[in-house]
Amino acid sequence: MRRRVPQGDDSGAALILALLLLTVFAVIIASLLTFADTSVRSTVQLRAQATNAYSADGAVQAAINNIRKGTYNNSTGQSCFSSGSNTLVLPNFYGVDSAAVQCTPDPASVVQIACPSPSQCNRPGSAILTLGNIAGEDGIHVTPLNNSAPFSVHGVIYSNSNINVTQGSLTTNTAVYARGACSGTIVSSPSAVCNYAGNSLGNDPNYAAATATVPVYQPMPACTTPNSVVTFNPGYYDDAAALTLMMKGNSACRNSVWWFKPGNYYFDFHNTENPLLGSGGDAWTVNDGYLVAGTPAGGAAVPPVAPTIPGSCVSPVSSATAVGVQFIFGGDSQLAVKAGHVEICGTFSTTKLPIAVYGLKSGTETTTTLGGGSTLKMTTVVSPGTFSTVANVADPDLALATWNNNAAGTKTGTMTVSGYSPSPAIPAGSILRSASLRVVHGNTAGASTDVLSVTITPTGGSAFTVPVTAYADTAMHSDAIDLYGGGTSALAQAVHNRGLAGAAMLYSATVKHKGTERVDAIQLDLSYTAPAFRAQDGTISGAPNCLAGAPYTGTGTGKCALLTSVNTSGNKFYVQGTTYAPKAVLDITLNNATAQVFRFGVISRSLFVKETGSFGYTGVVIEVPDDSPGYAFGVFLNAYLCPSSGTCATTGPVRLRAKVAIIDSTPDAPIAGRRQVAIQSWSDQR
Repeated sequence: MRRRVPQGDDSGAALILALLLLTVFAVIIASLLTFADTSVRSTVQLRAQATNAYSADGAVQAAINNIRKGTYNNSTGQSCFSSGSNTLVLPNFYGVDSAAVQCTPDPASVVQIACPSPSQCNRPGSAILTLGNIAGEDGIHVTPLNNSAPFSVHGVIYSNSNINVTQGSLTTNTAVYARGACSGTIVSSPSAVCNYAGNSLGNDPNYAAATATVPVYQPMPACTTPNSVVTFNPGYYDDAAALTLMMKGNSACRNSVWWFKPGNYYFDFHNTENPLLGSGGDAWTVNDGYLVAGTPAGGAAVPPVAPTIPGSCVSPVSSATAVGVQFIFGGDSQLAVKAGHVEICGTFSTTKLPIAVYGLKSGTETTTTLGGGSTLKMTTVVSPGTFSTVANVADPDLALATWNNNAAGTKTGTMTVSGYSPSPAIPAGSILRSASLRVVHGNTAGASTDVLSVTITPTGGSAFTVPVTAYADTAMHSDAIDLYGGGTSALAQAVHNRGLAGAAMLYSATVKHKGTERVDAIQLDLSYTAPAFRAQDGTISGAPNCLAGAPYTGTGTGKCALLTSVNTSGNKFYVQGTTYAPKAVLDITLNNATAQVFRFGVISRSLFVKETGSFGYTGVVIEVPDDSPGYAFGVFLNAYLCPSSGTCATTGPVRLRAKVAIIDSTPDAPIAGRRQVAIQSWSDQR
């Protein structure tokens, strides 16, 4: 029988498809294996790079820690590391890998820095820094009359002159430096370094004032009720006599709280220069009551009457939310605490010092003259009144404003113009130095019995009238009418109290005859001195002031101190914040202190401190925080890596570069383990 073959058999095609699938799978698997191999190799390389980075980073950190735990301070003959070398070798630092760090000192000299870190630039470098170096004047003068209560300081003491402890002792927890000689008992750790000739330390830190412009002038607040709260607003105050009179035991508001609200205050007293102000010199004396400057403590809206001092205002030393004041003093302005209680609180900031008292070291006043080409003129006709062509009174050009009086009997003609606007406007608090009103006028009939006047109304102020001379002839006359009045005139008061932005002029002519009243010009010439920041060592009215010059040897010597507290029973004086007065002397008598008097450091030209025999406070009188900035020097650190080696040399490529600053509280006696480090740059060199 013959076999029958089936039609459409595809068993061979299936075999081909299976082979194709196996081939594709093989290609995919081979590709995956190749990719995996590449990935593993890349991972190994990245791990190696990471290992190198970690090793270099760790090596530099080890070098920094070695310096921090040592006493290297960039002095001649020293080496960076405790091994006595400028190269720190780290064998088998990371497994079988080694590292080395090379240290190169920064060629810049040691400098005093103002910040331990960019986020904490709010501490001075010294508890006391005096900047004066005047022959015959002590840099620091201490007289503790109670030998059992030393004058105690917390922080570095530095005098660019000498230190004179007349009896008792001057004590601090850290270092003392003086460019000049030291006398008396000084207790410090390390011992005081006198006739210091080391690195350039003790320079003026040149702190800036809280404001670069003079605050707006403020009038004195009302003083009517005893045992009340008298509120002062931030601004410019120029009258020491008025402040002193208010803060006396017999004033209308005696035994009150003198509350200075938070903000910036500028005290530039002109009692010796401005006839409008009371006499008695440029010293403001607190002789009664309680002066509280800053945010009231305890969350109160205003201080209570008879507040507790110290503790009446929120201190920036203890509160990061403190909003206080800055008392800025210019010229020869002074503050004396006699029988009152005073507490001044500054403002906390992470970027600058909480300066509570600031003495200006630069600036001067200038006098502006508005006359000649800058004469003040009318710009607007307010009311022509009985005159014609009134706008002609702007300039003396023979173009006239006229009033034709054709009737008999007594008649009055008037016109009113305005303008007279200085540019810029004269600010309140300015002192008028000269002033005259120029009126060019005449009458065709002429009579010396005519009554002529100009009524001046400063913008926003009160009107005052000045007479104009009447002439019997028919000529035109140019009169210069004095508006200065020795500095006490109505215009002088207006300029001082409100400033001058402009004025209106009412010209009035009362005649008893026919004729034509003619006015060619009404103009105002004046000069003034606007409020300005004035250096404390500048001249006052062309003569040296009592703060300037040398030497200061104590109260009653003809020279004066910016801050003075005297030996009066019951007085208290505290500054919660930094005191910065590089051109002035501070003279403080400690009598009733129960806490630190100057918190956050003192920078001044000279510092005189006296303790009364009854002074028994044994705590710190002047302090600066332990973590205050100090003296920094820089080093460059280069890290080298040596894989699979038991040692390492500094001959290969640099793996990491760093620049660091080492910060000490004292420059010549670093304390191992208590040094701060600031990273200034950190650069990976892969």
